[in-house]
Amino acid sequence: MEQTASTGNSKWGLAARDGLILAAVTVVVSTLTFLTESTFLGMLLWAVKLGGSIWLLSVIMKRYGNTHPDESTFSYGVIVCLLSAIVCAVWAFIEYQFLFPDAVAEAFEQTFSTFDQLGSLPEEVTDMLLKMQDNYAQISCITTFFWCTLLGILFSAIISNVQKRQRGVFTDEEMKSGDDEFNF
Repeated sequence: MEQTASTGNSKWGLAARDGLILAAVTVVVSTLTFLTESTFLGMLLWAVKLGGSIWLLSVIMKRYGNTHPDESTFSYGVIVCLLSAIVCAVWAFIEYQFLFPDAVAEAFEQTFSTFDQLGSLPEEVTDMLLKMQDNYAQISCITTFFWCTLLGILFSAIISNVQKRQRGVFTDEEMKSGDDEFNF
């Protein structure tokens, strides 16, 4: 019983560490995106972050699979992504609420001016947008959590499936013991 409990603690401890490492990629790139004025550079950073995060997740899952061959790399990847999503969501809240609140105001101001050029908005839509602007940090926190978790589940499933196929169906021991069985 004690071995199972200590294994569970170490699994969650490893996942917490790996989740922080994975979240650090998003935190750094997200902050850099706010500091750059270029839309092209922001999109390029986002693409590099996505590719780098997927690669990092695959490395983390492969390392865990190598050290824990009897455990599911998919479940470990999901745990890592869930913990990473929590960190990313909290960081999104901090960015919009405290670090870059002017970015939200500028984005909504630009949205209102675009709609004014197209014609007037109904008052209900304007009120809804103003409420969204007031609560954007909270909305961003929640949506970031769900988005990162959803992507984490998806990529964990893909990566674990690919890694399972790369390992092969039979272990080395099964191949050695099965050599004599099929001699004709």
